[in-house]
Amino acid sequence: MSWATNHDASLEKLQQVQGSLMVGLIMVPRTDFLTCGPSETAAKVKKANKLNFSYIPVVDQKKRVVGLYNAERWFGDDAPNHPVESDYLPLSEDIVIGADASIFDFIRSADEVSTKLVVSGDGVAGLVSLSDVQQLPVRAALFALVTSLEMAMAMVIESRWPNAEEWMELLTENRRGKLKDQIKIAKQRDGFVSEIAFTQFGDKSTLLHKGGLVEGTRTAHEARFNAIQDLRNDLAHANRYADTPEAAVTVCRVVRDIYEIKDQLLRAGPVIEKFKTAT
Repeated sequence: MSWATNHDASLEKLQQVQGSLMVGLIMVPRTDFLTCGPSETAAKVKKANKLNFSYIPVVDQKKRVVGLYNAERWFGDDAPNHPVESDYLPLSEDIVIGADASIFDFIRSADEVSTKLVVSGDGVAGLVSLSDVQQLPVRAALFALVTSLEMAMAMVIESRWPNAEEWMELLTENRRGKLKDQIKIAKQRDGFVSEIAFTQFGDKSTLLHKGGLVEGTRTAHEARFNAIQDLRNDLAHANRYADTPEAAVTVCRVVRDIYEIKDQLLRAGPVIEKFKTAT
């Protein structure tokens, strides 16, 4: 099932925007690296690391990047005189990502692997870390992701209940009244598009749960969608959303949840069509 072909081409455009925002836009370029050599001691690296970089690229005598050194562990402690080569992370697929990879390719696992070397062409072009989740291209990518989720939610609801009165009955009397008032005013001003366009994020979340369109208990559902809504509001109002390591980790978890929910909504599509045919 393709959202673009079966529902609304604008959703595909949003997904194209997400895909165009790449890791290379947020990486620290190689020219700005603080590096260390395998024979340097942890104490020497700590003294040189005045800006408190969490991970520092390790380079050999030919200035080739051979791995990453975890300097963060010594931020609050005295660093030993052990050489870096005794415990750095050697270059591997686990700590590299392509410069043309989507920002979300990094974010979805950044709470597990917080720093990666960015490769382009035949070498290392830069470095990206969890703290880069604060950058402007990430804000744009996140806003597009949350918007695409809300659009997908609306499309599934309209497919499940083609008659808007049916899904409105699942909302509280207060919410139904406010929606109908807004719809009435919009029609009078010739600004009406569809009933679903007047629902809030919370309305759509409620309808997805009541319609059995996403998995999970009510408590788990509310926790996930409340976290998504909090991120949505922070993005919309230009608030800080990842200004601490803990907040950035939460963003990573929310992004994974959004992808999982969108997958569930895609799978719900054929079920909805079967339901409509049977009834």
